Amino acid sequence: MIKKNKVPAVRDANCLNCGCPFTNNEKFCPECGQKNRGEKITLATFLRELFAGFFSLDTKFWRTLIPLLINPGKVSKDYIEGKRVRYTNPFRFYLATTIIFFLILGAINSYDHFERLRKGTPEKSSPISVNNENNQEKILSIGQLHDLVFGEIKINQKKLDSLNQNKKDSVPQLDSIVNNYNNSTFYKLSKFEEKNPTLSSEKALDSLGIEKNFSNRFLYSKVKLVNSYLRSDEEHSKFNKQLYSHISISLFVLLPLFTLFLSFIYIRRKFTYVEHLVFVFHVQTVFFLLASIFYIIGFINKSSNNLPTIFSILFLLYLFIAMKKFYGQSFFKTLFKYFIINTVFVTLMFFGIVIVWAITFALY
Repeated sequence: MIKKNKVPAVRDANCLNCGCPFTNNEKFCPECGQKNRGEKITLATFLRELFAGFFSLDTKFWRTLIPLLINPGKVSKDYIEGKRVRYTNPFRFYLATTIIFFLILGAINSYDHFERLRKGTPEKSSPISVNNENNQEKILSIGQLHDLVFGEIKINQKKLDSLNQNKKDSVPQLDSIVNNYNNSTFYKLSKFEEKNPTLSSEKALDSLGIEKNFSNRFLYSKVKLVNSYLRSDEEHSKFNKQLYSHISISLFVLLPLFTLFLSFIYIRRKFTYVEHLVFVFHVQTVFFLLASIFYIIGFINKSSNNLPTIFSILFLLYLFIAMKKFYGQSFFKTLFKYFIINTVFVTLMFFGIVIVWAITFALY
């Protein structure tokens, strides 16, 4: 008996994606590559395609991820040299890893909050707190923080003045500063809000006899925000979540700006701006991949305190090797530019975070 090869059934006469006609029982469209499987999607097909990218080692996901992690600079160099079909688009891969990182961050924080509720353990300490005489933690408001700080300053100033009687007495000058602050609108609003946390801005301004204009309404709303941030761990978490989301968005502005500086540093290497941008996206992708891995390890093994240090060393080492391989310069040239680039990036990140924090605070 002659065994006949199984002939694939033709589901459609034309490709459903591009309309190219099928002529010889093709499994895939010769024009666009879409599989000839028919219009209807079965559950098995849907699930197979969903997990194929994660479990098949021949997919772009793994062909990009593995060399990107273990061979710094290789994927970026291959990509700009035209070997792109095997790799995932750098921007798309960066976007995916960023989303995954913030999802992991949110999931772990939510789990920790749930565990505290389940076990009845107290919430995390306030960002600003002190221990009272009974060694119990006391959360400070804006006004209380002011009283504590200026009180300590006055005590220490008097001690210094008593040690050196020949120096001009500076306590009256300090008293003048404190009195000016105590008479300021901000201080009045903060002290009033401490005693009346549920009162609306309109009623608060009425009670204080302060003009109800935009600036005073805005100031009082921010006083309420800061005090609620200090009083409530839940408010603290909500603000931080919004801050994280704004930081993730701001990276799309920061990275192109940083790439512009990188192209200036390597101006003699004949790389285009987009080629520098490919390298930056790949490096930042590794940053979020490593951060995700170490965050998960820290969640599983809570006793480990060295993870931030290990993460920093690994990423900085990765960055140096990637720069040397991608740009092809000597060890010392790469090292010199490495320190310059890291200094600029940290500076940009610092100012970026300050600006994003201010925007988040204003819009919250």
